[in-house]
Amino acid sequence: MTSRLSIKSIALLESIRPFTSILGLAGAYIGAMVAGAPIISLPVILAMIVVFLVGAGSMPFNDYFDYEIDKISHPNRPIPSKRLKPNDALYFSIILFALALVISLFINFLCFFIVVFSISFLYLYEVYMKNQGFIGNVFVAFLSSLSFTFGGAAVGNPFASILLSIITFFLFTGRETLKDVQDVKGDLLSRSTLPMQIGEKNAAIVGSIFLIIAIFLTPFPYILGHLRIGYLIFISIVDLICIYAIFETLKDLKNTERTVSLLRTASAIGIIAIIIGAVL
Repeated sequence: MTSRLSIKSIALLESIRPFTSILGLAGAYIGAMVAGAPIISLPVILAMIVVFLVGAGSMPFNDYFDYEIDKISHPNRPIPSKRLKPNDALYFSIILFALALVISLFINFLCFFIVVFSISFLYLYEVYMKNQGFIGNVFVAFLSSLSFTFGGAAVGNPFASILLSIITFFLFTGRETLKDVQDVKGDLLSRSTLPMQIGEKNAAIVGSIFLIIAIFLTPFPYILGHLRIGYLIFISIVDLICIYAIFETLKDLKNTERTVSLLRTASAIGIIAIIIGAVL
């Protein structure tokens, strides 16, 4: 009994993809810092918790709907590996979403509205938009980019970090498009993604274009005086990783599994770059 409980607990923890969820948490903190908030304050802490909960909840929520696809594309995930039942993932995500809603009420009404909007958006994506190909990628990227804006909203200045949200949007749209190239075999079961509609090579080119736009925009937070020289130094590493990922993907589509992973690492370094740029 204890062993089963332990296995389920580990599976639940794995289902929230802690690394990805923590990136969202960091995004909220950065958004607040760029908006001029103190290094630490109650609204900032609550914003970070809320963004983490929404991001964490979105992962098992996605797994619930992608169960059949993941049997092929990601067989080691908690549900297809039978360490977690589909309903367990769904109920867990609902609990995380509910906690996020309640905590957001203690920040301000705008934050509560953004959380309601985000969860509703997630539902629309999973039920109606996921099968619509490229538009689904845009949905995911838009929601991911909201963490910076949410951090600013928590301290009364939601537009201070809008440029960071735009950069993140293009970066994540590119990454999600390349991820569809990676997952094309599993997606054949129930989705009509961009690689299926225009071909894997053309989809990889589209994803690369979005990454190139993100690269082009990365110097502007420094140029406009939003962030300091430390940002420019570290964001250059992100740009180099993205350029390498583009080159490797277009050279051979079999490299997409590795390049998508590299882009996830680039996202983490980008968060670090922005934090450093806010203080150095």
